[in-house]
Amino acid sequence: MLLTCAGAVRFSSRNLDEIWLLSGLLTSLQAVIFGFLIWLIMLLFMPHRYQQPWLRWAVFTPYLLMAVGLVIDWYGRFGFVGRDVVRETSGLLGFVRGPAFVPAFTLYIIGCIVIPLIMLITIAIRQPAMRGPAVWLIIGTILTFLMGYIFREIGLVSVTYVSLLPLHLSFGWVTLRYGVFRPSQVALQAAVEHLPDGMLVLDTQRQIRYANRAAQRIIAGNDRNEQSFEQALAQAGFIEQTSTEDRERQRRRFFRPTDQTILLATEVPINDAQGGASVVLIRNVTRAEQQQAELIASRAALAERTAELERSLAELQQRDELLRRLSLPIIPLSATMVVVPLIGIFDAARCQSLLQLILPEIAERNAKMVLVDLTGLTAFDQTLAHTLYQLRDGAHLMGTQIFLCGIRPDLAEVMIHAGGIWSGLRSFATLQDGVKALLTNTIL
Repeated sequence: MLLTCAGAVRFSSRNLDEIWLLSGLLTSLQAVIFGFLIWLIMLLFMPHRYQQPWLRWAVFTPYLLMAVGLVIDWYGRFGFVGRDVVRETSGLLGFVRGPAFVPAFTLYIIGCIVIPLIMLITIAIRQPAMRGPAVWLIIGTILTFLMGYIFREIGLVSVTYVSLLPLHLSFGWVTLRYGVFRPSQVALQAAVEHLPDGMLVLDTQRQIRYANRAAQRIIAGNDRNEQSFEQALAQAGFIEQTSTEDRERQRRRFFRPTDQTILLATEVPINDAQGGASVVLIRNVTRAEQQQAELIASRAALAERTAELERSLAELQQRDELLRRLSLPIIPLSATMVVVPLIGIFDAARCQSLLQLILPEIAERNAKMVLVDLTGLTAFDQTLAHTLYQLRDGAHLMGTQIFLCGIRPDLAEVMIHAGGIWSGLRSFATLQDGVKALLTNTIL
């Protein structure tokens, strides 16, 4: 649009300075416009190439240099390519070719006509799915060149800047017919480009026709248009290690020994009228695999530690049982009589152990008399008094009698304050007296 407007003003103006200023702008604009045309073709049909900044600028640089050179030559009035002169006979402004006009015009034909056509023809041949848009753009480029050439030859120079109309119309038709430039297409492509996982499009020969940024980082430095997906991964150092489980899940696994990278590839075939293709999603699962391995190792270590703790707990329980039995020894005096000496301080836990130990022993030994020796007690409180009361009642229900011995004056005082729970419970002053009396009764 800028080129057309500038051309219209240039050929309708009568101001020589204005005509001279716009003439230099028109030639430079043409070079820049066709440079952007090459960019646009790359963006539409070779996005994986367009995403490489060095290649994009390498393609655009010749057109930029051509535009800068034309600007310097024209506005510096060097006249190497050409200059405007006022004819003495007619007084009209005319263009005089300079010594570099033929090389510059040759470069224009090559860079602005031949190269775009070669690119579009190559795309139409190698990419069947994009053959329709490429053919329409080829037609628009050829018509643009023919219109510009014909109008110039017949002397309608002012109309030559409208010769870009066929190219514009071809891009518009491609947009409407194939949806190449629609915002949804651009948004979809932008989303695909920024996916964290690699995404590739393969043709029927399994050659890579598209790769987003994540995929380019994985297979960077490879000429992806000249090799298959498997060859690209092999050049990047990956070895296939697909397991039976992976095949069941319809995926492939690749491993790179140099940096321990693991890739999972999932392929989805797409069959259409253009010959079919396939989309491959590749995911870097190195970190996930490492975390899973660490988790498995942690679980194994935890299981081993749990087993050790269970063994330690069993040993502690055995030791506790042994200590409990040692702290509450049961001494058999005869087949039906035992002595239970109480030693130390009996808190609530030891009182509970006393009940849990003595009553089963009475049943196991079939004891009829139990002599509880209080000589070794260092303190006597209400908890122990209540426990002895429970022991007496429990033993009585089992047909066993409980006797006390070794009651000191301080213990007797506490037992008196405990109430009348001691009524009917026989006691002896010392262990010897109790043993002697019970043995005598037993013998008798």
